[in-house]
Amino acid sequence: MEDSENFELMLPVGDKDMFFAAIANGANAVYFGVPHWNARGRTQDFSFEDIRRMIRYARVRHVKTFLAMNILVFEDEMDDLPNFIDCLAELEPDAVIVQDVGLMRLFQAVAPGIEVHASTQMTIASKEGVEMARRLGCTRAVLARELSLHDIRTIAENSPLELEVFVHGALCVSFSGQCLTSENIGGRSANRGQCAQSCRLPYKMLVDGKPFDLHGKNYLFSPRDLSALDDIDELKSIGVKSFKVEGRLKSPEYVAAVTRAFRKKIDGEIVSNEDREPLEVLFSRGLGPGWLHGVDQQNLVNGNFSNHHGMHLGKVLHIDRKGITVEGIHHLEAGDGILFENPGEENSTGSRLFSYKISGENTVLEFANTFPLQSVSLGMDAFRNDSPAMEKRLRKTFSDRTNEKRTPIQLKLSGEFGEPLTLEIQDEDGNNVIAKAEKPLEKARTPQENFERIRNELAALSGTAYAADQISLEIPAGAFILDKEIRQLKKQAILFLNDTRLLRASITPEKLFGIGSEISAAAGTDLLLLSRSAYHSETPAEKTQITVLIRRPWQLEKLKGASIDRVILDLDWGVDYKKPMEIARSLGFQVGIATIRVLREGETKNLDKIVDLKPDFILVRNPGALIYLQKSGIPLEGDYSLNISNSLSAEWFLNEGLSTLHPSLDLNAAGTECLLKNFGGSHFEISVFEHLPAFYMEHCLYAANLTKANQFPYCGQICSKHHIDIVDHKGARHSLVPDAECRNTLYLERPQSALNLVPAFKQLGVNKFRLEMLEESASETADKVRLYAEALRGRLSLKTAAKLIGAEEKYGVAQGQLYHTEVWQNRKK
Repeated sequence: MEDSENFELMLPVGDKDMFFAAIANGANAVYFGVPHWNARGRTQDFSFEDIRRMIRYARVRHVKTFLAMNILVFEDEMDDLPNFIDCLAELEPDAVIVQDVGLMRLFQAVAPGIEVHASTQMTIASKEGVEMARRLGCTRAVLARELSLHDIRTIAENSPLELEVFVHGALCVSFSGQCLTSENIGGRSANRGQCAQSCRLPYKMLVDGKPFDLHGKNYLFSPRDLSALDDIDELKSIGVKSFKVEGRLKSPEYVAAVTRAFRKKIDGEIVSNEDREPLEVLFSRGLGPGWLHGVDQQNLVNGNFSNHHGMHLGKVLHIDRKGITVEGIHHLEAGDGILFENPGEENSTGSRLFSYKISGENTVLEFANTFPLQSVSLGMDAFRNDSPAMEKRLRKTFSDRTNEKRTPIQLKLSGEFGEPLTLEIQDEDGNNVIAKAEKPLEKARTPQENFERIRNELAALSGTAYAADQISLEIPAGAFILDKEIRQLKKQAILFLNDTRLLRASITPEKLFGIGSEISAAAGTDLLLLSRSAYHSETPAEKTQITVLIRRPWQLEKLKGASIDRVILDLDWGVDYKKPMEIARSLGFQVGIATIRVLREGETKNLDKIVDLKPDFILVRNPGALIYLQKSGIPLEGDYSLNISNSLSAEWFLNEGLSTLHPSLDLNAAGTECLLKNFGGSHFEISVFEHLPAFYMEHCLYAANLTKANQFPYCGQICSKHHIDIVDHKGARHSLVPDAECRNTLYLERPQSALNLVPAFKQLGVNKFRLEMLEESASETADKVRLYAEALRGRLSLKTAAKLIGAEEKYGVAQGQLYHTEVWQNRKK
């Protein structure tokens, strides 16, 4: 066996059966959601007592437990969190997995003994992103799933932290932490654990305004599932510490199957087809390497379906009364679920398999007489998408306690007449405990050989984490020892050993929980008060500053004389910034340039280009770019994609060099106002007109659907020649825009206008407002800028401006997430 103890296999836990399935099959670590505060709002929350018991059960078996608290936290929730975190600290998890910057700071203040891991929701995709996590006190970074093996290796070579990588499970088409589709279309925030999985819906596509034939591949945003089983060896050589499996909403059998296969691979054992098949049969949209082998636009998304289909068997070749012949040789089981489907079509049928037989190079499937064979046609794809027999075997691995893996121990029972009997136990880690009987050992009235009985009683360790590896008896012949006495000694010794293993496996002495709960909670409260007071100002708002963000150079053409102060350039892929900068400055405006939303490893060349252009300021959209640009000497401002939703995160980003912030787009109006009130509105710029972003993707629909290329530059820069709109299930038309790194952003059809909220924002100290253009013409841009500027400067009533703006918009004006009020009431709906 290889040095597998240096690597961690981490499994998801959505219920207790999943917990036992993971541990019984060889997981080194498990992760489950903190009650209420986790990114899987549809799971059933564990109670604190549930978590306490599971942590103890796992730790005795040297399995680590991580609590996922990987969501954004809003300002009005912060005051209750110090006490909540203090309760979590008493459970002594091995680590917490956190997305929110402010929440990380609270953990550092309230429970410094808990390790904090930076969630994949933080979109850490570069060594600069890892550096941000280090500055926040994290000991591990969970990398973004869009990285290649080469990217991960480069990051690992420069990483001061442990790295964790997803190796199996569902993939999001959008960068985690940057997807606002569910929030903006369905009112359910992915950053709050309520993802509605908008990526799994069918869509239509328009190219240059005309319908595009997708040939049935309408699931444009639904990637295949990830399985990196064959990449484990390379990930080990890279130095990745933890291999993580997605799936808190999956089944215990799924957890058992994935654990078994990956445990073998990590340990250097051969992974058989019998180990691999359940990974597809139990849940799969088709397995692939995701982005680990690099960007592959043609294969990431299947497009024909978005739900579980299982293992693909092959095409239907022949149909007769005896059965259905499909391609390939397959070893199946009676009762298996078989699905037949035409690629890209909504017609499907299926049934339970009665029997099967191999016929040459093909397999004949036989079904009950009631199955309508006429519903199957030649050329259909056949899938094995269920197997009760397989599930039964997998369930037995964790439901039958005799299969549980146990730690070997050595037991020694010793004693002399007149002295207490003692039981000494030693485990494989060298832990040694001794239990003593209360009464002295006596000689039996009728001496008889009883060593075999005593050995059997000592070896009976069911219900414990141990198995007797060696038993020695150092007791005189003819001793009077009752089975009850042995059981009591054994129970006491096992409790001692459990306590010792809990202590030894727990956090290091320098990280012990030495602070009482009252003091710990107070530390968090003090941190909140200090952060709110440090930047809060009662000074009246300065003169209103208006900034216009443009995404097309022509949007500058008619802005001469506009009552605005600044322009932000956020141009399409391949567009030169130099001339638009010159034009904007000639019009008397300050000019800023926006970074893209995610910095992937090795992409700093675009940041260097921005610095070389010497803009008046840079709009920073990701923490990696912030770290990289701190020494540029150019003023830096933060955008909504930094996910600033509370005062502690706001303070941290200001301390890191940002002069202005934009609230997270997950905040509604009440949440935004609460943040502005507590922290001070003068530090924020707020967009009062914008097309809200939905998906932000490494996957490029231009290359995937308009070419046969896997990646740039083989796509021929097709995005510069055509424009794609996406039509959703409601008929709304959304614009797909590429950026400087070939990533796509889907912008919602109807723009959001927050003009009616401006008086409240101004009263809270906000004096900086932004207007964001998308595809507006020069005239449309000029008209909108004029109306908004007149309203923001008080020269036109808000009511009149809103009426004129609404009438001018092609699709009307949306209220957007700022006006959502009910979606936060019950995250478990």
